[in-house]
Amino acid sequence: MANKKGLKNESNLSIKDSFHAHFNLADHQKSELRKAFNLLDFAGEGKIKAEDFRVAVKALGYEPTKEELLSMINSVDKGKTGALSYENFETAIMRKIMSLDSDDDIMKSFHLFDTDNTGMISFENLKKVTEILGVDLTDEEIEEMIEDADKDFDGLISEQEFKKIIKNAVYIATP
Repeated sequence: MANKKGLKNESNLSIKDSFHAHFNLADHQKSELRKAFNLLDFAGEGKIKAEDFRVAVKALGYEPTKEELLSMINSVDKGKTGALSYENFETAIMRKIMSLDSDDDIMKSFHLFDTDNTGMISFENLKKVTEILGVDLTDEEIEEMIEDADKDFDGLISEQEFKKIIKNAVYIATP
């Protein structure tokens, strides 16, 4: 991840702070994307129908559900035109790739916080990590961070809660 946004000083940390990640495709990946797009651009207009998007996504090795597919399309087809430009197509695919790759990284981060290997992040875990990192937080600030992430109100942050809060805090900058 790159820069923390909106932080004035280290003691002002919050799980809700967003991060910007810049993701770039390798040249061979760009070439494969362009080929997949061009195969579906039947009219040669630089656009593909939203319903053809599923074919392209599957050809690239992804198996999204109907809901995921609609979400991918709606996130880039702001004008609700039912057609995707190459830029929209590339952005949607890049977001999909990034979300798949980031799950393993998120879980590695989770395990760094779960210092006692319970499968949960506790107040004590978070306090220990902030001390190791030299981040000066009050107990109240640590409790607030846990409350922000703790959706089942058990006082702990589960893997799912951690993954959700991290994914919601990351903005993937794409074309």
